[in-house]
Amino acid sequence: MKKIIIVLIITAAQLLAQTDSLRPANSILKNFKPFSTPRTNCRPGTVFRTDKNGVSYIVQDISSIKSALSEEGTIVGRMVFSKEELLELLNIEFGRKFTQVEVELKEAVREITEQTNVDNILWNNDLVDDLVVDDSSKYYIIREAILTSEIIYRFDKNSYDNIIVGKGNLKEKQSSGDQIVDFPYSITKKFKESKRLFFLEQKIGLKPYVE
Repeated sequence: MKKIIIVLIITAAQLLAQTDSLRPANSILKNFKPFSTPRTNCRPGTVFRTDKNGVSYIVQDISSIKSALSEEGTIVGRMVFSKEELLELLNIEFGRKFTQVEVELKEAVREITEQTNVDNILWNNDLVDDLVVDDSSKYYIIREAILTSEIIYRFDKNSYDNIIVGKGNLKEKQSSGDQIVDFPYSITKKFKESKRLFFLEQKIGLKPYVE
C-alpha cells in the first residue's frame, strides 16, 4: 500500500511539472511572469522563496543590488497567462489552462540588474548563505521588472468564447468595413502611479547558476 501511495505522489508531481513545462512562450518579454497583483514593491534585487506547497514568501529586498532604468515606450505584443493568473488579475475565469493575450503597456519602464553586481553580492560576499536556509523551498531573485501606469488586455473571439465567468468585464470593438479586429475584446487597467506588473526571475542556491 505504501508503495502505491509513493508512486501516486511521484506521478502527480511529474504531471504538474510537465504541465508547467508545456506553457507556451511569450512573443514579447520572454520568460517574464505577471505579478499576482500590480505593486510598488518586489523591485529587482528582491529574493523570494516558494515552499513545497507552491506558496511564495519574500525573503529580503537586497538594497545593495542596484537597478538601472530603461524607458521602453509603448510595448504591444502577445503574452501567455494561466487561468489562475487571469482570475487574480482581471477576475475573469477561463476554461483552458493557458490563454494568449495581446497586451499594450503604455510608456513602459524596464528595471534591469547587472549579473556581475548580483554575483558579487550574493556569492562573493557569501550573503546567499543567510538567505537560502530552507532545504524544502526553492529560492529566486527578481532580475528585471516592467512598470507602467496603464495596461490594456485584449482577447480574440476564441478566448472570449472560452470564458466561464466574467464576459461582462470586457468591452468589444466592432470591425468597420474591411478592417478586421483580431483581438476585439479588451479590458483596461489604469493606476495613479506606475506599478510593477511583470518580472523576470533567476533561480538561486548556495552555489551560483543552479539548475
